[in-house]
Amino acid sequence: MYARSREEKLSATAQSDSRQTKETSAAGMFVCRLQVAHFRNYPFLRLELPADCPQIVLTGKNGVGKTNLMEAVSFLAPGKGLRQAKFSDILPKENERATAWGVTATLHRGDEEIEVGTDYEKIDGKNSERRRVRINGAAGLAQTELGHVCSAVWLTPSMDRLFSGEPSGRRRFLDRLAQAFFENHASACAAYSQALRQWGALIRDGQKDDRWLSALETTLGKYGAKVAVARRETVAILQAVSGTGNPAVFPRPVLALKGGWEEDLAAVGKEDGAVFIQNSFARARETYAQTGSAGGIHTVDLTAVHREKNMPAAACSTGEQKALLISILLAHVKAMSERKGAFPLVLFDEAAAHLDFNRREALMGEIAALKTQVWLTGTDARPFESLKDTAHFVAVDELLRDAPDWAAAS
Repeated sequence: MYARSREEKLSATAQSDSRQTKETSAAGMFVCRLQVAHFRNYPFLRLELPADCPQIVLTGKNGVGKTNLMEAVSFLAPGKGLRQAKFSDILPKENERATAWGVTATLHRGDEEIEVGTDYEKIDGKNSERRRVRINGAAGLAQTELGHVCSAVWLTPSMDRLFSGEPSGRRRFLDRLAQAFFENHASACAAYSQALRQWGALIRDGQKDDRWLSALETTLGKYGAKVAVARRETVAILQAVSGTGNPAVFPRPVLALKGGWEEDLAAVGKEDGAVFIQNSFARARETYAQTGSAGGIHTVDLTAVHREKNMPAAACSTGEQKALLISILLAHVKAMSERKGAFPLVLFDEAAAHLDFNRREALMGEIAALKTQVWLTGTDARPFESLKDTAHFVAVDELLRDAPDWAAAS
């Protein structure tokens, strides 16, 4: 509903070719212009990119701002970005007068051109974690509206040992993937978490208001069941697609959910699941008062097994864990194209790290085959040599050097 036609900008021949392509494939997402202001180390930046360029490669030494720029791109989709940072922490540390940051972009999706903008403002010293969204001039929109326009999937160095880290990291990873298929998943997670905090606070404070606790337990059941179903279906979607790749290059993971009442919830429907969660919290009041623990869907864990080796992902090497993760993300991109009819933006930060030569080359081949835009970072361009004919290379070291004088002084 927000997209504008690019009809005036396309020739009649190009329009015909584009329509023909659209009939046989999902629409890719491409950033053609990116502008940021007061975003981490960027006082101001306007980046013009070739139309519908399939790969954007950001190169430069460590600490120059490659990941910062990729993080800005991640804010074109719903959520808290690839770093999951507090919005106030994104403001430049060297400029105390900066109280707001912003990201705007021109996106192309098939024959559509979409103007997207998002910003955050720190008001009266308050660190609100809300960002504003604009789509084609329509302001004051909810972040969920971004999901109708753009989605993104990413890989960062902090995820390289996702499967040997804390379960909370795997839950966040799964929830981001689920949000792409179930647009209300993030709001259901938030509603569940808020009710859980309130429920726990009441019990810790010794308040035994049965009506209030029962109301919160009903809320926990309602939203907990929705979250559990979305997670379970997302795992099933990924599992169905992840087995179609080449196991000699990227191992095929066997995915499952463990704990968090999942075995009980998987055996019942959503409505019965809501009742099960509600009753489980009601029974856990006394236990929580004594131990501070009650269980629940917020404790579920995503597990993965290297199918060819029959080895838990947590026991695999860093390189194998990363290969498993890439396999999952590529499956996610494919599943989105099949189920949503649109590809996400793909953001791979230091994707070549921990991969041997064969896997690195195979990854470049997978990236080249994607019909959507992929952003990549590296300290130099050599790992991306195979993409030189299609990629647009950006030397990030030079971006700030070329910034206007007023931006550096702002």
